[in-house]
Amino acid sequence: MVQLHGRVVSLGIATVGLLWSAAVVARGADAIARADNPVVASKTTAKAKDIPKPKRQLSPELSELRDRVRGLLAAHAQQPFNTRDNVPTEIMSRCLAFGCATEVALESPEGQHINGITCLCWNYPCAGFEIIGQSDNHLAARIGYGYQHRPGELLATLAFSRVPAEYPVRLSGRTVRKVADLVEAEKLACRRGGDLSSALVGLSYYVNQSEWKNSLGETWSIERIVEEELNQPAAASFDRTMNRLIGLSYALAHQTKHNRPITGDFERARKYVADFERFALRRQNSDGSWGPNFPAARVAADDSAAPLRMTSRMAEWLALSLPQGRLEEPGMVGAINYLSTQLGSEHYQWNTPMLSTQEIISIGHALHALATYDEREFRPTDEPGKPAAQQPAATSVE
Repeated sequence: MVQLHGRVVSLGIATVGLLWSAAVVARGADAIARADNPVVASKTTAKAKDIPKPKRQLSPELSELRDRVRGLLAAHAQQPFNTRDNVPTEIMSRCLAFGCATEVALESPEGQHINGITCLCWNYPCAGFEIIGQSDNHLAARIGYGYQHRPGELLATLAFSRVPAEYPVRLSGRTVRKVADLVEAEKLACRRGGDLSSALVGLSYYVNQSEWKNSLGETWSIERIVEEELNQPAAASFDRTMNRLIGLSYALAHQTKHNRPITGDFERARKYVADFERFALRRQNSDGSWGPNFPAARVAADDSAAPLRMTSRMAEWLALSLPQGRLEEPGMVGAINYLSTQLGSEHYQWNTPMLSTQEIISIGHALHALATYDEREFRPTDEPGKPAAQQPAATSVE
């Protein structure tokens, strides 16, 4: 039994390596928590001028929404996803939502639990699929049915979850390396004209060097990826549009958080994202959702799950991209309310692991939107010493 993020998790594997790997994930998120907590980060005696300002108070309506969001996150975290029935795509969706706190059952819903990040990085077969393969002497995540839908998706999930670069990754139990090896594979795979939206998230988080060479010897950088994404033609699909917006918004937020200048292509990206924020909020439905008439949606007339899929992606992006002071605007609150209502319905709370892969992916994005909104809007108002019943793992920008 191992305690991870305050919860006891039965790993079911009696190896020191696996225990250590779960501990590394925990240390990664715990280090972030310590860095963000001035009481823990500094033990110096506070002077009068250092006394923190009173915490912002939530309105009764937002307090009720906070409790509803956290209750849903807690309930969905208990859904019995497992390595027998769920492919890596679906496990990734869980990790996107719950980060380092994700749990997966081995071999059956009743099986012993392991950490979800460990499940992916240690390449456990999930419904017979192993997500990690090998490319040019580097470990790399596979693309296709059951795996990633696009390049860099696994690395982006690890970045959102703040998994350390030294966390171990293995290939069929033979080769043991680190997340840093997946980073190198994505750097080498950068290509002009390719879909780099998810790679932009992962590389923004993990890469500290100003430039690197791809496998063709071409010079690349985070700003070049931003430029490539901006220069792509208008996306032909809704999902491609949202992937681009999330990648650009993450890169901007990471640049700002680390006090790096917003100039050149970063400034172009800032204007692009701001323009789309205004456009998207003008096209929002009165119930807080986005529907099939949104540009590039291409939704079938009988696709009843389309509003959840589209709203989950829009809310996920806006919860990441909007400035702190705009998170209480009616459009953002309306989207979170809509997702809370949908995820609280019987259809999405009963036996979620057995839904279609597309629905599981939509639920993962919706839960990620709620977790990100909770982290940015609600957690700063929590009173010290009164933890919420469920505190999701870090799933936004560090």
